[in-house]
Amino acid sequence: MKKITLLLFVSSLVCLNAAAQGLTAAFGASEAMVPYYEMGWDSQDEFNTWSYTSTSSSTWKLGNRTPSFSTIDSNSQYSMVLNYASGQNEVATSPAIEILDNSQLEFYCYASGIYMVYGAWKLFANVDGNSTLLIDQFQWAQNMGYDGPSWEKFTVNLADYAGKSVKFSFVYQGDYGEDEAIDGFKIMQANNGDDATINIKEGESVHFLDMSTGNVTSWNWTFEGGTPATSTEQNPVVTYDKAGSYSVSLTVGDGSTTATATREAYVNVEGDAPVANVGLPAGAYQSPWVFMFVPVNVPLTFKDASTGNPTQWAWTFDGADPATSDEQNPIVTYTQEGNYGIRLEVSNDMGSNVFETVDDAIQVGGEQEIWNIAPEENSDLMMMEMGWYGNYAGTNWLGMGEFAEHFDAPLADATISKVNIYFGKTTAASTDADIVVKIVAAGDDGMPGEVLGSTSLKAGDLAFDPTTVNATEFAFDAPVEVKAGTEFFAVVGPFPNNNGDDIAILLCRRAEGEKCTGYHFVYDEGANYNYLETGTWYQNVDDPISLAVAPILKYAEQTAISTVAGDKQVVSHTYYNIAGVASDKPFDGVNIVVTHYSDGSQTATKIIR
Repeated sequence: MKKITLLLFVSSLVCLNAAAQGLTAAFGASEAMVPYYEMGWDSQDEFNTWSYTSTSSSTWKLGNRTPSFSTIDSNSQYSMVLNYASGQNEVATSPAIEILDNSQLEFYCYASGIYMVYGAWKLFANVDGNSTLLIDQFQWAQNMGYDGPSWEKFTVNLADYAGKSVKFSFVYQGDYGEDEAIDGFKIMQANNGDDATINIKEGESVHFLDMSTGNVTSWNWTFEGGTPATSTEQNPVVTYDKAGSYSVSLTVGDGSTTATATREAYVNVEGDAPVANVGLPAGAYQSPWVFMFVPVNVPLTFKDASTGNPTQWAWTFDGADPATSDEQNPIVTYTQEGNYGIRLEVSNDMGSNVFETVDDAIQVGGEQEIWNIAPEENSDLMMMEMGWYGNYAGTNWLGMGEFAEHFDAPLADATISKVNIYFGKTTAASTDADIVVKIVAAGDDGMPGEVLGSTSLKAGDLAFDPTTVNATEFAFDAPVEVKAGTEFFAVVGPFPNNNGDDIAILLCRRAEGEKCTGYHFVYDEGANYNYLETGTWYQNVDDPISLAVAPILKYAEQTAISTVAGDKQVVSHTYYNIAGVASDKPFDGVNIVVTHYSDGSQTATKIIR
């Protein structure tokens, strides 16, 4: 989940627990704040300290949502809630509050984002009869891409109101908009005192400040629950990924003595509801047309890729065995060809979230176009133009001949009938030049090795339409066999580079260190700077890419070694390697997987990892 942060405060919280001969250990943090006004709406008397105006019987009142605010503040009893209705103009206004220097406002809201266009609140600051908009909930949701529902923290810089008396108003206007809940309303000031603490969300960082005195020459920090857990920097930055209250300790030295300062429960990390996401099982292929493409009768380990530290998982697998699971990374087997959906609901103490695909999102068995580009990357396809030197994955004058896209080994024997290539430019003066496409097995060095099949088209026959993304089909005379367990490449080129030739394959370009499946072959140079036929393959890790090169892969029919009929559930899996060693986890290489069912029966399947 995302949040809004409008201010980073710097405080000089000093923590003094020890001193030795003029050496004093002390530290603070940029995020240390202390509240001086708090509103929790936990009783009717507390609720009545604010004023309320309404146009509807569905107005601000005491109540709770699920999950309640007690998942964030264990002392919370109620929240200020509002149920949507027609014709609402509901206002909740605080008493006048004197704003101190270095102050910020913090509060939480729980709402869905679906119908905010029909009803949402705005927060105003009222000074001497003049109102200033601080937050528009609907605009915030649009900017953040928020859908919810979840408890979200809002933080507002009050520097412009220092020394002023301010009334804050939540004004909800709408017609059958959203249910709302607001809680944890605090106004806080940067603080140097012993009562200051740091309150952040999961995944946020704290900027620690060394405030020690004396001739300090060394720093040794310990951060419970933080990353890193220790540091010798003077002013480290530490990230906290899981909810909890954590202590911090600093020991400083001057070469002869040391001093230590410790604060218990100094960093308080608040959790978020998780966001559900499903990762690809090992060996599953991505495709332009389906969420994933997998074989029949091969056990697959589905990966929980959710964020926000879920603690419970509820999987539903249409067409698979088992059909449901509460494991984080369950193993399932699809026993029949077809197209199926998948659903994952994840939850923790803060709430829950669902990932769900359409019914035909997972293709099991059969034939499909595969590539290494995720669905969310499809709209980012581009050409990598290199100025005067031409195009990467196309016509160029840098001695790059062939280009290759790497593919993981299929989980079952397969054939490739053709390769679809998506070009961004196909201008060819050398119209009769052959553009060769090969399926090549990966060698022992991980680079393209043995050629398994080859085909070609003339440069003048490449397909391109500037108004849409069309593929050029390179068909093989006979399907190319790729054995289970064999990593392979689709290799393209060389391209002509005479005057007037301008050809480029589309690609997905990523940030440094991210997934890279693109390779290129660089010719050796001769004594006269002429290119030789020899050369070297390189993975383009300096500029990670995946080429829009998509083989059409068909799985061979997969049959379980033994089958069992009847209504039963999977109890466990046992994996055996070629030496007959058993494990509850897959081995690298050839496995015989024995599936144990609730009726005592078993099936056995061969897989290769």
